[in-house]
Amino acid sequence: MVNHVGVVLSGSTSTIVEFELTRQGEQLLREGMLVVIGDRLLARVESIRIYSGFYQAGDAWSNARREGYTPPNDLARYTVARAVVLGELSSNGITEATKPPFPGEPVTLFEQHNDLTKLYGVEPGAPGVIWYGSLLGYSDLPLALDVESFTMHIGVFGETGSGKSYGFGYLLELLSRIPIDEGVAALPAIVVDANGDYLDLWDSHSRGEPIGEYAIVQRLVAPTSKARHYPYTATYSVSLEGFTAREIAELILAYKTGAPDFNELQVAALERTLRIISDEHGIEPHKAVVDSPEALMDKLEELAQQRIVHHQTLRAVYTAIDKFHQDLVETYRIVTEAPSLRRENIDVLVKTPSLLIVDFSAEGAPGLPLTVKQLIVAYIARILYTQFTEYKMKGNEAYVLFAIEEAQNYAPNPRNYPISWSIARDYLSLIATQGRKFGICLAIISQRPSFVDPVVVSMLNTFFIHRLSPDDIAYISRAVGGLPPELERRLPRLPRGYVLVSGQANMLREPVIVRVGERRVSHRMGATRLRDYLRTVARKKRKN
Repeated sequence: MVNHVGVVLSGSTSTIVEFELTRQGEQLLREGMLVVIGDRLLARVESIRIYSGFYQAGDAWSNARREGYTPPNDLARYTVARAVVLGELSSNGITEATKPPFPGEPVTLFEQHNDLTKLYGVEPGAPGVIWYGSLLGYSDLPLALDVESFTMHIGVFGETGSGKSYGFGYLLELLSRIPIDEGVAALPAIVVDANGDYLDLWDSHSRGEPIGEYAIVQRLVAPTSKARHYPYTATYSVSLEGFTAREIAELILAYKTGAPDFNELQVAALERTLRIISDEHGIEPHKAVVDSPEALMDKLEELAQQRIVHHQTLRAVYTAIDKFHQDLVETYRIVTEAPSLRRENIDVLVKTPSLLIVDFSAEGAPGLPLTVKQLIVAYIARILYTQFTEYKMKGNEAYVLFAIEEAQNYAPNPRNYPISWSIARDYLSLIATQGRKFGICLAIISQRPSFVDPVVVSMLNTFFIHRLSPDDIAYISRAVGGLPPELERRLPRLPRGYVLVSGQANMLREPVIVRVGERRVSHRMGATRLRDYLRTVARKKRKN
């Protein structure tokens, strides 16, 4: 039998099959490969173990081995593989397995070039399906991903150097050319780029090289960045309009202290002052901070004279307002009444599918504190939610991918990651819980999934898990609803360029390890050249 690799052993179930390998199987089979049990069950090989009757502790050959004699290796040796049943093969893809195989049934290799419809229920080029990398153990057997499931949100996790940014960049390229009935189309996307990992896409586009079907790949930088003069680059600024008086008060105090906890007296005093200014003078809270800080401070002094606000509280709040206005309004020019990020930008992004990269790298956001980046992310989340809610109410169908690198800085888990206060967390939680119905696909990217808000993580339904630290593996396993033990044990040592894919978008319906495909745009921004640097230093030293 062609590619006959084994025979089923007794005790197999409809979920786990053990089979003994043939000599051909010992040569061909690798962990991660797919096998067909009989003619109906598809299974993934989790482990392969080699046994021998001549190499047991205390067996009859122990003394001979001690004296240097070698037992006959080919005799009494056998190999057993353990495989997880993925389901029953059918013309519509994998269906649930309902009964185990019989002992003695043959095991053959799944032929990837045979008929992918038996594996996924769709063929290459099917509308709304992208083909990601290649399954572990194969050179060319891609994983089918259902783009429709991305509306239930994505989690991309992996420690530094695991390849998560490269992998997500590869996914972005696939999402820029999604097969549809008429050809290919792009999913509009906004990416919050913490370290410039996705600027290769912008750089390639600015040099005239197309990025799939994206009409524009635009880079947004701080108004103080020198990069603002580059092609296809604009600046980001935001308005405080729409934020409550309480949120604005917390933001101003958090910017001053950078602490996760507030002095409640100071926050309450500033919130009250903002409300009084609005009620008595008709100056809305966001305008009072930007246009009328002096009037705000005068009202605070008036409250202090009336002994409504303590003088120590007055001085602390006064200093916070002055610092906020000096830095964010005058110096960084981030907060304004005429923001560059507006709902009109979202309209353009959706109608002419584009990629928007919010650059928080050292070049794109020089000197910008984390608190301000949190404000920008919160602002984007808020206008996205508002705009897409309006689309839905008007009966307009629209979708966008909102991806956030270093997501723990914007939706932190306060129990595990007590960073300074984040105004963004509540807005991201809102998108995570409600955004799907309005067409917002949230992508959370982080080195430490346990540092991300558990409400947000619980709403993710598709996971791309690269190499993780042991501390995070149990956390992420619970988040995905459990991982096969063999796959879970691989995560701490998963090589760079490999990823475990689990969840709704995975059309195999079972967690699998995939080798990430090659990006069309090289990932120069994430590359390091330490050896070249050391070589250059050594040459200069020799010349001197």
